[in-house]
Amino acid sequence: MAVATKLHKLTELAKEKSSDRRRALLREVTDLFFDAPPARETSTHKQFDAVLQTLASQTAQGAREELASRFADSAEAPKGLILQLAKDAIEVAAPILSKSGVLSEDDLVTIVHEAGQAHISAIAERDAVPERLSHAIVERGDDQVVAKLVENDGAQINRDTFEVVTRRAETSPVLQKPLVERKDTPVDLLNDLTMVVETTLRNKIMDRFDKLEPGVLEAALAASRQRLQSRMAEDKNIAEAQKDITRAKMRRELDGALLVRFLREKKTTHFCVGFAEIAGVDYEAAKRALEHESPDGLALICKAAGIEKALFVTIAVLRSGAGEGAFDDARTVGQAYEAMSMGDAERAMRFWKMRKSAAAA
Repeated sequence: MAVATKLHKLTELAKEKSSDRRRALLREVTDLFFDAPPARETSTHKQFDAVLQTLASQTAQGAREELASRFADSAEAPKGLILQLAKDAIEVAAPILSKSGVLSEDDLVTIVHEAGQAHISAIAERDAVPERLSHAIVERGDDQVVAKLVENDGAQINRDTFEVVTRRAETSPVLQKPLVERKDTPVDLLNDLTMVVETTLRNKIMDRFDKLEPGVLEAALAASRQRLQSRMAEDKNIAEAQKDITRAKMRRELDGALLVRFLREKKTTHFCVGFAEIAGVDYEAAKRALEHESPDGLALICKAAGIEKALFVTIAVLRSGAGEGAFDDARTVGQAYEAMSMGDAERAMRFWKMRKSAAAA
């Protein structure tokens, strides 16, 4: 019996109301398709697509899961059916989203913008994720999904997308480990994480810096400077604060007491500019250290710059607002400062100080 004739008979039988019979019919049509896959764009291929979509929409989820599993790896799978399954419940859609080569990049980007996190997560697992799709996943995905993308060696991630992920990682431990361990994460962006990651990850970042060739290091410094200058150019408050700090420095008034006064008066931009000047780092480093919930970055800067413990503790307490627990906070951060070695602090701050020196040259 010709395929078209048999398919027509099965289509007629698809009017059966029994769910078990419809499931059996779905298997028969699927078997018929794989026995002799019709060429694309032919009337037979289009007929298969229509029948499979109709049968799939009328069968239970278990049957659709079985159908998705069979068609996920098929290059000849009907496009309409694949799109239908890709937007189904995640148990049905997962194999399609993570494997099917029938879905185009445009299809996948559209699904990312329309679907929930489970569907986006399945897409992030694909063997190959182009740059535009990766960016869409970062735009729409939560931290768990983005971490899965970053962990995927087959995901292509461009510089702009890496910057977005790094920004999020500053306050998301879920993203920090994948970024640090990914081989093509730009080293200047890794540097942005040195003051917010835990010690093990910080050491991994430092190990990468130690192995950089001079040319690669210079390129990283240049990229980092350009990014910093672009951000600072957008902030008029920084320019005004820089003028005030320059005047204070000329009058020899730039000291710890002035920094503490800035914090008490909530002049955080002035504090960051002044602290950066005293510590020998740039504004961005000072700002990150001040704003992060952990005092580790602040301790790294102060220790490497030789800033005394008392001033560090005062800044650390004031930065989060001195409340009823201020005494306990002071004791805890003081202990953290004492436990940190000067060598470790200097090593962690090496890139920041090199960027500051290069910018001043």
